[in-house]
Formats: sequence, C-alpha cells, structure tokens
Amino acid sequence: MALLLQVMESPKNMYLILSESRLILGWDWILSPRTRIWRNNAGSRFIKIKCLLITVLMSFPIFAEVNSWECSKFEGAKIIASDGTLLGKLGPRWESDSIFNDSSEHSTSWSSNSIFNSSSDYGNTYSSDSVFNDSASNPPRIISEEGEEIGKLSVGPSWDSTRYDPNDIKFTCDWD
Repeated sequence: MALLLQVMESPKNMYLILSESRLILGWDWILSPRTRIWRNNAGSRFIKIKCLLITVLMSFPIFAEVNSWECSKFEGAKIIASDGTLLGKLGPRWESDSIFNDSSEHSTSWSSNSIFNSSSDYGNTYSSDSVFNDSASNPPRIISEEGEEIGKLSVGPSWDSTRYDPNDIKFTCDWD
C-alpha cells in the first residue's frame, strides 16, 4: 500500500508517494471524483491524503539521532529495565552512577544490573530486554529527571525514532 501526499494545490500538482520501499515524486495526476482515488497515467491507484509536507517531515523522523543540543535532556536521566530495575543514569563519566563511569557498578562487565555485561539480560544480543539486541521488544526506558519517558535505550532498529543508542549518546555528548 502506498500513501499519496499532496504538496501543492494547483492544476499541475506535485505529489510525494511514500511506499514501503521508496519515495517517489509525481506530477500531472488526475482525480477520479467518484472514487476519490488518485490515478497516474499508467492507471495506478493511490489513497488521497491532503497534508502539509512540513507536518509529514516533522511527524515521522526516520532516525533517532542524538544532537549535541539535546544532551541536557539526557543528563541525569535514569535507565529503567522493563522489570523496574535501575540500570544506572546517563551523564558524564565522573558521575558515580553514570553508565559511562568505569568505576560504577552500572558500567561493569560483571554486574547483573549493567547493560555492558554481555551475560546479563540487559546487555546480551538476544534478550528481549537488552540494549544491544536491535530487535528487542522491551529495551530499557530512558526516564528524565522530571519523570517523563524520553525514549528507549537501544541500538536499533534505526527506523524507530524512540530508540537511542548508548554509544551515540556517549560520543555526541562527550561523556567518554
């Protein structure tokens, strides 16, 4: 199924067609008034949806990339596993409970409550609760100091805009 997004209203409109695998630009489409379906010259049908291009681009970010100006929203945020276990906090490496502090229980490879323990449910590559399983169904949540969920701490999938890679946060925010 594809979505047709009307970008300009004029006799010769330009459209963005978002299909499952690609983005297509189209011009000179003909509206069938009875079916309210757009048809191109080849007869392909698309569902008509009117919206502004800016709304579409702002509503559906493709990647959850961390920008340097966003670091303040992550600083001090708690990492909470799906079972409620505190897995540490996000912040500079000198903070005692930061997952980036080499001396912290939350950054070790031996602690059962560390995302960096490849034998724990939170740090292996196969657990549904793991940060490092890109298809995990329940990765740890990132909770701000105000108690609001920022997103999930997870390496993927890249199309999920609610998931943030811990390495991306670490290096973008210069917390290494």
